[in-house]
Amino acid sequence: MSEKSLALKVFSTHELGVKAKLDETSLLVPDGTSFEAAERMMVAMQGLQNCVKWWIGDLLVFAERAYGEKYAQLIDSTDYEYNTLRNICYVAEHVAPNVRRKELTFWHHQEVAALQQADQKKFLKLAIEQRLSAAQLRALIKDKQKSQKPNRAETYELALKSILKLAQESPDFDKTEFKERPAKMNEVVAIAATASDALKAFEE
Repeated sequence: MSEKSLALKVFSTHELGVKAKLDETSLLVPDGTSFEAAERMMVAMQGLQNCVKWWIGDLLVFAERAYGEKYAQLIDSTDYEYNTLRNICYVAEHVAPNVRRKELTFWHHQEVAALQQADQKKFLKLAIEQRLSAAQLRALIKDKQKSQKPNRAETYELALKSILKLAQESPDFDKTEFKERPAKMNEVVAIAATASDALKAFEE
């Protein structure tokens, strides 16, 4: 083979300390290869798969910013499904390079992509310390978010405080008449409706 592909240049059996023969369509492992050598190759392959997702995602983020709609041609040039590429792009865009942890898979980072950066760092650190799979990390995040939701009493308390604040800020607010005549009735009704919608969302 006169010229090696980029993939073969990235995955070098020589650098891994093995004597396997590698080309675009095969990996010939000689008899007598140690288990440790095979394990190094497997780890390297898995790492390469992980790297490729980040590389594709970062390239698409750049292309969308730099070329506009033309970046869709890059999507068409791959064998990935469109939704898969959009997902990869989303994760790459929302998890900054300085947050990413090489000890974890791309799928771990997918689980934290929708979170604030501080929370991303916190949960990725926990995933490493507790040796969590991506599925276990997803469950942990879900449990944490569920436990942080305000309960019914807290929701009503927040709504009532908002209503009282709005009334007190009214220029014609009269404390002596407050119990009989709420100020700015339309705004109060709007806040109550919003609070009701929020309560329904919390209870789901």
